Amino acid sequence: MPLADNLARLRVTDGKTIEDVADGAKVPPALVSAIEGGRLSVPPKSLRALAAYFGVSVETLLR
Repeated sequence: MPLADNLARLRVTDGKTIEDVADGAKVPPALVSAIEGGRLSVPPKSLRALAAYFGVSVETLLR
């Protein structure tokens, strides 16, 4: 899954934990974990928050 892979890659490359990303993007850690595990469709607001946290576009997260 591109979103799961991209999110995990960005997180690991930045040396962040799931909790770090969740805190920075103001989303629940369980959401970040579920996205990385490919187990969840993601609300648009959360996608925007995660993209903003990493300084990338939503499109970049999704491809």
